[in-house]
Formats: sequence, structure tokens, C-alpha cells
Amino acid sequence: MNHAHDHATPRRRRLSGLAVSLATAAAVLLAPSAAAAAPQRSFAEGRIDAILAGDPAATRLSANQVAWPDDGVVLTVTDGDLDATGSWCGTGYACVHADANRGGYGYAFYECRVYRLPEYGFPTGQRAGASSWYNNQTGGAKIMFEDEWFTLPRVLAGYGFGNMPSYLNDKAYWLHLLC
Repeated sequence: MNHAHDHATPRRRRLSGLAVSLATAAAVLLAPSAAAAAPQRSFAEGRIDAILAGDPAATRLSANQVAWPDDGVVLTVTDGDLDATGSWCGTGYACVHADANRGGYGYAFYECRVYRLPEYGFPTGQRAGASSWYNNQTGGAKIMFEDEWFTLPRVLAGYGFGNMPSYLNDKAYWLHLLC
């Protein structure tokens, strides 16, 4: 009977078991955690992704912009307040903001027609609905806002900017570009 062989077998098993345990521990320690592997989604990315997922007519323009090209609408979303000078609201556009004083995310409308704001992901009847506007159209064009059932006094705005009156704040449902 070979005693050397009998003593070597348990030792090899212990070493191979130790090697497997070390390899498993290294894999666990070196693997990125689920939280570290998934980057934080910004408000802008989440909002843009939700709109794109729910609306086949929407097209991504950039990391923080979506457009509805057939309707002449562009949504700009940022993680902070938008530029209060309205620099993203180009000449010829009527822009609507989610917050007062042209703050928060905003929509730019170009075509002279009637728009139903919820069709573009703009909530009504809740915070983050239309709270202010910037009419950067030329030639005397106006913006008119109305609530869903046309029961509240409408707001008519010429060139310039302003805040929604309290009775229509976050309740504007229809936007008319009157050219």
C-alpha cells in the first residue's frame, strides 16, 4: 500500500478547494456592483426617453431635445433651469415653460395652428404644466392659451414674455399660434 499517495490526495483537494474559494472571492470583490455599473439617469434623459418610448412621431435631436418635425414643435429639457434669456427659443417660435419666469423645461412651437399640449408630453392640471411663455414670433403673431374645456378666461400674448395668471397656471391645454 502506498501511503504517500493517500496523504497527497486530501491535500490536493484542500488546495483546489482553496483556489476555487479565492477565485470566487476575487470575482465578487472585483465585479462592479449593480449600482456602480448603471450610470445615474438625469431628469432630461429620463424625460426624453419616456417621450420617445410613448410617441412614435417624436424624434431625438440631441441629448436634451426632442422634436415633432411634422408639427413644428421642439422640446428642450435640462436638469436645471433653462436659460432665462430664452436663447434656445429661436426667432419665429412661441415658447412655453414649465416654470414661472421662463424656467424649467420648455417647448418651442413654430407652425401657425392649434396645438393640444398633452400630445407633446406637456402635463396639464398638475405641477410642471404651462407656467410662462416667451413669444419670439415676428410680424405681430400672437399666442393664445385656453384650458381643456374652454371654461376659464383665455390668455392672449403678443411679442415678449410673461407668466400665466394663477387661474390658468399649469392648466393650459390648448395653444393657438395666431399668425
